[in-house]
Amino acid sequence: MLTLTAAARESGGVEFRRTGGEGAEVRLVEWPGDAPAEGTELRTAELPPPLAWTAPTWTPTAPADAGPGGAGHVGATPDGASPADASPAGSGPAGAGPGGAGPGGAGPGGAGPGGAASADAGSGGAASAGLPPVGSLVTVSAVAVLGERALAGPGVLVEAPLPVSGLALRRTAPGEVEVTFDWPGATGTVTAAVTQDGRRTVFDVARSVFLREGLRLPVTPAALRVDAYAAPRSARSVLAATAGDARAELPADVAIAYELVPGPRRGLLRRGPAVLRVTVRAPGGAPGPDLPGFVLVARGDGGRNPQRPGGPAAGTAVCRVTGAELAAAATAAGADAGTGTGTGTVEREIDTAAAPGRPYALRRFLLGGAAASVRLEEPPLPSLVVR
Repeated sequence: MLTLTAAARESGGVEFRRTGGEGAEVRLVEWPGDAPAEGTELRTAELPPPLAWTAPTWTPTAPADAGPGGAGHVGATPDGASPADASPAGSGPAGAGPGGAGPGGAGPGGAGPGGAASADAGSGGAASAGLPPVGSLVTVSAVAVLGERALAGPGVLVEAPLPVSGLALRRTAPGEVEVTFDWPGATGTVTAAVTQDGRRTVFDVARSVFLREGLRLPVTPAALRVDAYAAPRSARSVLAATAGDARAELPADVAIAYELVPGPRRGLLRRGPAVLRVTVRAPGGAPGPDLPGFVLVARGDGGRNPQRPGGPAAGTAVCRVTGAELAAAATAAGADAGTGTGTGTVEREIDTAAAPGRPYALRRFLLGGAAASVRLEEPPLPSLVVR
């Protein structure tokens, strides 16, 4: 046998490819100790059983797809070396799986229970699929069997990392996102891959650091996606795609700020009602149609230092701005400026007739829509007390 290579499959698991072994029954096995040197003659009765998680048959492949350094495959070359930097489409030391998005997918897609692999697949080589047990790190070796005699072939290191679960994202600042998840067992390192603005950036975090400090990553205000998965334990291993790998997304960082502006003067000593100024900032110039509505609630309790309302129903609504009005303002501002960021403003007078007697405290609330995904910027608290 000449070569044995492996690569993660987009549909899940791993695919093995081999060249050589024509006319023989080629089995994939795991040796209980050190694997015998390639080319060692063996007795068939002394071989370990075929791996139960690999397909029982080999499928012929085109000659161009096989051989050392075959497209998207990593494995043993004729001298037994296994280059760590030749991993398929991000499935090497950085830990990413097929397509650069980290290992992920469903079952092995045709990998049946173990058994002896079928014979001869022609000079173009052959492929076989498998789904290694989650958490395993296995050296898979090929053996060519002819009757009662066998010949040891090359091997390849395959790893099926534990899946990450409970992934959640939260923006903690304009340029930062907090990443939380359940740490996968005894895994030493987890890789978090951030995809944003058409770029993919990989961050590794050790277990001790994560448990002590958590994980906060630098981001832009644009929408983003985070994939998290256990990093490989060996730089030489090929990562099998496993089900249950974590992915979470955040929409663009839409921020709503507000302030009270003194009303216009009416004569020398009087002013008109105060004005609520609500500003929405949306990357890309369009915050989407699901912005929450904004309501300003007033509460007075007869004291000199009134308590702020604890909820929308714990006071009197003195000003409202709908989500549609905010979205329209931001979209129009972004289109006019041509900057790609919409910063729109809506101004509305406070309803002094509905407000309680002075002094009273004001508090804002976001209602409906995607309220949980909108960041609210508060003004200084003293400015929210009307005396």
